[in-house]
Amino acid sequence: MTIPEQTPIGDAFALLAKNTDLSLEEYTRITRGQAEIEAFLRQHLPTFSTVLYGAFSRKTMVSPLAGNIVDMLVVFKDDIRHQLPSKVFTELKDLLQSQYPEARAPEFSQSLLLPLGELQYKIKPAFAAGQHNYMLPSEKFNEWVEYDLNASKRLFEQENIRHGGELASIIRIIKTWNRASGHLFNGYYLELLVIDVLADYEIDNYQRTLRHIFAAASSEVVFQKEDPASLEFEVDGLNDISDLIGAIKLLKKSWLLANTAMINEEEGRIRQALDDWRELFPGVFPSDVDMAVGQARKAGVKGAEALRMLQTGLK
Repeated sequence: MTIPEQTPIGDAFALLAKNTDLSLEEYTRITRGQAEIEAFLRQHLPTFSTVLYGAFSRKTMVSPLAGNIVDMLVVFKDDIRHQLPSKVFTELKDLLQSQYPEARAPEFSQSLLLPLGELQYKIKPAFAAGQHNYMLPSEKFNEWVEYDLNASKRLFEQENIRHGGELASIIRIIKTWNRASGHLFNGYYLELLVIDVLADYEIDNYQRTLRHIFAAASSEVVFQKEDPASLEFEVDGLNDISDLIGAIKLLKKSWLLANTAMINEEEGRIRQALDDWRELFPGVFPSDVDMAVGQARKAGVKGAEALRMLQTGLK
């Protein structure tokens, strides 16, 4: 793992990686939303707790917050095991919709999507079956099935350690690319896809790693991904043939752009390389101003000297 590179492209990607990481204030907004939902439920339910899991616990949610989905369990006492999951879910759904009428349950789903500000909370009922294991409603049958919240987190942490801690940044950058490209991929599916295509690859720098992902993923997207937490749950992939074709075209186009950018960088055409990456990440890849400001902050430069550095960076 050899990520750090003191080059304009390397600096731009380092800034992009930093910009995609949630701030403390953003994490606080997520937990405030959780607390608001809890406060309402507490007025009507005797005993329960809530758990945030998924991308939140893996630290792979992307800044800015808009468009992120927060996975949340409402955990009841285990005596609900004697009730049908559909009954428990319907009662929870009806209760939350009385306060949040815009909340909706997708067809054939036992989860509720509850918009709160710029976020969506994906809420499921559950009861504990162990330290990190919970029983959740099956998506296929009207029964409770076991779900290991830590399974995907363990997989991610193992791979993140193997990649020197850079897997999290790569996943957030790829999720940012997905967002800028029309949100074709489900976020969890995309995480598992990236982990798979990097299984025999060592992250050396962001540019080469992204080019590898775009090349390898174009042949992998035809396959479904299994949820490490439970085989009972399918990870939403690209089930529609038109979406699948669109995804393959997008990945091939992205590989061509990434490859062109790499060639331009290797041959010293830094301005063209930056423009290529900005085309791949429209509206989010650091601008010249962003990079100059970042360099000034990194150097601890302020005032008139920072302004001179900014003007130099814009030439």
